[in-house]
Amino acid sequence: MKEDIENSSTTPSETRSVFIGAKVTPSQKEYIKSQAEQCGMTVSDYLLARAYNYKPMARLTKEEAALLQNLDNCRSDLVKYTSALHGMSTKQRVSMFNQIPFMVGWLKELGNVAESVCQFLNAVKEQNKIPSNDKSEEI
Repeated sequence: MKEDIENSSTTPSETRSVFIGAKVTPSQKEYIKSQAEQCGMTVSDYLLARAYNYKPMARLTKEEAALLQNLDNCRSDLVKYTSALHGMSTKQRVSMFNQIPFMVGWLKELGNVAESVCQFLNAVKEQNKIPSNDKSEEI
């Protein structure tokens, strides 16, 4: 069963105003709070999402943080390459860019890198949402 994920806390017809409490140990409270923070959610939103059997994703895993650092390194490399191109004479740049196989390969790789960067950024910026409890969506 695939659930349609929506943020039901902002529906105009109903606002969340009822409190549900649960007794937990201090360590359980800290664990729940840290899980919510990792997902970029409030404790209330996190618990509600879990109650609807939705597992929010952490905003950045260790691997993603490493990829983000690598992305910054790539940006730095691009700045260096740009500086190197500006340091070449016009004749040297024209000679290099007139090599069709070089340019085709370079543009293909640049396109692949750009696509990967876009996919990564879109995945990271997407916020966790609270599943809707609308029964008609489960059909």
